[in-house]
Amino acid sequence: MIILLVCYSLVCLAISAGRVSRQEPQVQGYVLAQKITVPANVAWTDTGREVRGGDEFYFQASGEISLQKGNPMAFCGPEGYNLRTVQQPIKDKNIGSLIGKVVQVLSVTKDKETGEETKHDLAEYFYIGPENYVSMPMTGRFFLGVNENVVGDNTGEFAVLVYVKR
Repeated sequence: MIILLVCYSLVCLAISAGRVSRQEPQVQGYVLAQKITVPANVAWTDTGREVRGGDEFYFQASGEISLQKGNPMAFCGPEGYNLRTVQQPIKDKNIGSLIGKVVQVLSVTKDKETGEETKHDLAEYFYIGPENYVSMPMTGRFFLGVNENVVGDNTGEFAVLVYVKR
C-alpha cells in the first residue's frame, strides 16, 4: 500500500510538472535566447546582452500592466494604451507599449571632489509591442522597457521571449 502511494505521487508529480513547463513556440530561422520579465515600474530592464548593429531579433511579449496604480482604465498589454503623450521615449507609438533601446557609452567623466561618475551615452529606441522582428539599430547594451518616462506609479509586468537569428 505504501509503495503504491509513493508511485502514485511520482506519477502525479510527473503529470503536474508537464503542465507547468510548456514548450515555447518555435520561430523559423531563430533560436530562443532568453526569457525576460519587464516590470512596468522600472525605467529600463537590462537584458545582459551586448548587441551589434544589424543583429536580427524576434520578440514575443505577453502580460498586462497598469500605467497608473489604482486606475481601472489604465491597463494595457504590450501593444500599449491607445494614447500618445510627450512623456514617452517613442512619441508616435502607444504609451505603455513594450519598447527596446540600445545604449552605447561614449565617455565617462569623474568628479574630482565627489568621485561621482557621469556617463555620456548615445541611445537608439525601437518599438516591439506584442511581437516584432527588429534589426538592432547600433552596437551597444540592449535594454527593454515601457514606452513611458514616468513609471513610478505603474504596476504589472510583461513576459518577453527574445529570439536571435541563427
